[in-house]
Amino acid sequence: METISLRKATPKDRALVVDFDYNLSKVEHIELKRAEKITKAIKDKECFIILADNSAVGFVLFDYRFFDQGWIELIILEEKHRGKGIGGQAILLICQQSKTPKVFTSTNSSNTQMQKALQKVGFSFAGKINGLDEGDPELFYFKTTKDRKTKN
Repeated sequence: METISLRKATPKDRALVVDFDYNLSKVEHIELKRAEKITKAIKDKECFIILADNSAVGFVLFDYRFFDQGWIELIILEEKHRGKGIGGQAILLICQQSKTPKVFTSTNSSNTQMQKALQKVGFSFAGKINGLDEGDPELFYFKTTKDRKTKN
């Protein structure tokens, strides 16, 4: 298996990150104004490049705007790198660096691949919201990352 790591994206990475997103879904990229979101995340140091053996294969947007908890807003992997555990490892790395005792994320009900990946790395189902994407409820998950009561 490849060595998976993360590094914070810099302004020089903008085109790379935008391309990862655009190549996955041109329509979503344009309709959701993801280039603007990515640019802001890089500026705010909330975008991480996913590296497999030091080669960029995707990115993660991570912040603390979800009720002041760690929040994985978006994770994108190149299609050819999916299903190999890379995304799960990247999620665990994000959880390890979180400043909060819980990390949350969500995915559409139709995204069964992501649901399986989240369960595999220890995320628990937290709830469902209807109405965001018509006919495709948003499923929320969380993972406890740190026990604040114990100090090692």
